[in-house]
Amino acid sequence: MSKSKVFRHLRVAAMLALTAFVAFSCIPQRNIVLMQDRDGQNATKFPALEVITDRYVLQANDILYINVSSPDPKLSSFFNPLQTTGTNYGVNANFFNYIVSDSVTIDFPVVGVIDLKGCNLAQAKEKIHTQISEYLNDFILTVRLASNSFAVLGEVGRQGSISMGRDQITIYEAIGMAGGFSSFAKRKEVKLLRRDAAGNTEMYDIDLTDRALINSEFYYIYPNDIIYVRPMWYKIFGFGETFSLGFVSSLITLYLLILSL
Repeated sequence: MSKSKVFRHLRVAAMLALTAFVAFSCIPQRNIVLMQDRDGQNATKFPALEVITDRYVLQANDILYINVSSPDPKLSSFFNPLQTTGTNYGVNANFFNYIVSDSVTIDFPVVGVIDLKGCNLAQAKEKIHTQISEYLNDFILTVRLASNSFAVLGEVGRQGSISMGRDQITIYEAIGMAGGFSSFAKRKEVKLLRRDAAGNTEMYDIDLTDRALINSEFYYIYPNDIIYVRPMWYKIFGFGETFSLGFVSSLITLYLLILSL
């Protein structure tokens, strides 16, 4: 085979390799753009969802902030211990925090054990209020979730546990609080791990590129949710974020070199 035919074959091979790589390495826009309109309705308004604390059922190891306030500070002090005696009131009881036990109960001063199985925050407050009413007539009860955090893992800027700060956090805000997506993030294949009322963990597949998600039960993050963002296929082979540009540049250089020969 003559040299000209060899160079011609090499040139064709280089062009085919370059074309194939560009075709497979380019990420389609539909895989990275969030909140796309898939149904063609182009809706801009979505119905309001109920407060997440109304949906969330208390779980074992949740921490409740409970404070009892009455006109008589001496009476209030019986229900707001300033120091712990043993471990009845969990950790950090100086700040009125109580750990929900494995049996989903709390051991409250004076009142004793209060069963909170199947209760959301409002129902838990009602139960605690009823128990305290047997001892106090005039008081203000404050109950809120002190352990409202979630975790984000995988292809985000900062992995780890994140405090919600407020009750209503959307999954898009959760990703933003974790530093946003990395270059390898599969936005269409996000895993969400969530515990149900019985304490069982369910895993769901979430597509963040479909804005129909806004009307779903997964739009808002629950306390103790775990979000896992999967990597794209080329990271599995150890390619870096600059792989595409560097590899394409090398192929172009090789092709130009073959032409010059």
